[in-house]
Amino acid sequence: MTAIETSSAIERSRSMRIEQAWAVAMLILMLAAPGAAAAPLPPDACVTLRSEYGTLVAGGAKSDMDRGPEWAKANLSPDRLGKIERLIAVEEQLSFRCGDQMTARPNLKELPKPPQPDNTGKKAEAGQPTGDIPDGMTPSNIPPPKKKRKSAE
Repeated sequence: MTAIETSSAIERSRSMRIEQAWAVAMLILMLAAPGAAAAPLPPDACVTLRSEYGTLVAGGAKSDMDRGPEWAKANLSPDRLGKIERLIAVEEQLSFRCGDQMTARPNLKELPKPPQPDNTGKKAEAGQPTGDIPDGMTPSNIPPPKKKRKSAE
């Protein structure tokens, strides 16, 4: 074998190994994907989870959790931390397997206020244009701008 033939054989071998590695990686991803999607729970299991969620919230687990992890670590017993852990698990089950929106919900304390109109005391008089659109024109009947002709130089 010549040096060129040896080099070509090495390149083909390397290319085949890369293709095999990609094929194995894709196979692993395809086999792992079905396990990622959890089936919905039956309605009676969701009712049980909602009841447990209410019990945990009434027991103060939600308010303890809202104070943050550092506070909880410093001030709560292992039993109370376990209740917070169970609350998180129940919220996840309700969100992802029962269709209830429990996680990733925005915590809005106050709704955003709509923008206020500019009340500077100036009011448009009847018949006076109030904006960029000429009187009597609407956005649908404004003619397009005229195109400039290129001058022959």
